[in-house]
Amino acid sequence: MIKAIFYSKFDTQEGPKVVHQVPDGAIVPSATAPSQPLFLTFSDVSFFVIPRQELCGNLIQVCTNGYRILGYPICMKSLRYDRNEFIFNFCLVLAEEEDFSSYKSVVQKLADLMHGLEEQNGFLSRDHSKSGEGKVYSLCETLMEDLNNYCECMIPIDELNTLNIKLFPVYPAPPQVRAWHVPLFTVRYQAFMDENWDLTMQRIVPHINGVNSVRIISILADTDFSLTCRAIRHLLYYGCLFLLDIFSFSAIYAPTAQFSSTIASDEEMQRECARYVNTLFAPTLAAHASTGAATAPSASTSALSPAAHGLTNTHIAGEYPIPGHTPGLAKYDPDSVWPPVADYRDRRSASRTPSPSSSYRSSTTSTHKTTTPSISTILPGDHDPTQPPPPPEIVDGVGIVELYASLKQGQSVRQWYAQNSRKLAHIDIRRFITFGIIKGFLYRVHKYAYATGLPAPPLKSSQHHNHSHSQPQSGTSSRGPGTGTNSPYASSVGDDAAPIAQQQQHHHHSGQRGDDGREHATSVHSGSRSAVVFDDEDEEDLVDNKTLSKYLDGMHCFDQICTELEISEKDLTAALKRYPGEVLIIHR
Repeated sequence: MIKAIFYSKFDTQEGPKVVHQVPDGAIVPSATAPSQPLFLTFSDVSFFVIPRQELCGNLIQVCTNGYRILGYPICMKSLRYDRNEFIFNFCLVLAEEEDFSSYKSVVQKLADLMHGLEEQNGFLSRDHSKSGEGKVYSLCETLMEDLNNYCECMIPIDELNTLNIKLFPVYPAPPQVRAWHVPLFTVRYQAFMDENWDLTMQRIVPHINGVNSVRIISILADTDFSLTCRAIRHLLYYGCLFLLDIFSFSAIYAPTAQFSSTIASDEEMQRECARYVNTLFAPTLAAHASTGAATAPSASTSALSPAAHGLTNTHIAGEYPIPGHTPGLAKYDPDSVWPPVADYRDRRSASRTPSPSSSYRSSTTSTHKTTTPSISTILPGDHDPTQPPPPPEIVDGVGIVELYASLKQGQSVRQWYAQNSRKLAHIDIRRFITFGIIKGFLYRVHKYAYATGLPAPPLKSSQHHNHSHSQPQSGTSSRGPGTGTNSPYASSVGDDAAPIAQQQQHHHHSGQRGDDGREHATSVHSGSRSAVVFDDEDEEDLVDNKTLSKYLDGMHCFDQICTELEISEKDLTAALKRYPGEVLIIHR
């Protein structure tokens, strides 16, 4: 914000002199404003305001008394002036700690305009009006008011000249865009996008949906990868994008130190989160309710709109309200933003699949319904139709905070979901995690692979034979101290428990054998090596050890390795298990 503007010149009799100042009395004392306190002492800075000829034509700034003075002195030589020269300067006074980068162009443009006006008709040298009067004073006053209030001005000076100035904010340089980053719009780009945009920008924008990584966007848009990064960085510079991580159910997230001061205590943010993650508000459901057919969500929706990620759920289990869907559901409040909890009746009714025998019995009973009285029995958990329906159980603000608080290091999203599946029945998991990342109270715990240079520990023969009947070891890993499954910082390859794989392993190992009469393992734990055969793994290695070794310095996260090598995390883990040496997985 501009504190003051003043116009000074070199007077052949008085020396450096302030001719006009806004507000009056801010730079030098004024009889019209005796109560106005001085911002600075002009005599202390007059040498820099009206400098030597060698310094004229350059941007000059000087700080004094907590204020910063920006000026662009001009020296004009002509025989019509006293001493054959005329030196003047229009200066802006700003707070010293304020960012002044956007005002540099203002003083330079103002100086160039006044230079041209002086050459045309002596606009400044012929101005003999008193302080606080005249066109020059009016120009300074209007300039200060418009820039402070509207950040732009259009001031007509005469029939041929107009002063047009606009303040453009200068943002910090955006971070580098990597192939494994996932951009997400924070604005609706359709509102300001037109055919004059860059061709690369027009091609990549439809594929930015908070799901596709930069590499995938480049492939889908058929654009050069470097140009794609530059276009995304350009949008990032103007605050149109967020950069997220690749979402995966094997990823680990944990609350930050800002958790208690944000969503844990902000009820409005809790409601905002509920509206953002509630699958009942998905556009697909609304379209299905009105037209009877589901429509694919747009991939170009803004970050806080319902279809930003394309993760809408078209299946609603149970009798929960969908706005405008079924008249019978109008008994529930359609404006409620809190997602409902999975109902016991919904899970039970899903398992009630009529069998052929039950259909025969029902048809037989219907033929004798005139002679056999029907008996109605209300089972436990059923709702009595004669009583008003109970209100649905919901995940309110406290429940949302509890779900976020239950995320922790050492626990994957898959494990977290298994523990809270009932509460998460109508919550979009990806949007739930993304909301925490955007608001800054969640962070991603990345995994890094580090080759210690030590030989791989020997494979225990009894370990592979009995691991399907024992729980995974906790505490110290077989690959080194302090790297067990309970440690959130480091673990050996294969230490992480895989509940789904363990269930499959339990079923497969209970007597299932291959054609060769031997049992095949589907999951392994710490210490297993390439001696274990995977049923769904190709014999050929996807990545050779020489290529893989470049990423085993503990500085490359799994997202980067998988993106650059174009493999899945499962394939990467399998390749690390085959690596001829000890490899630690570090979580940080």
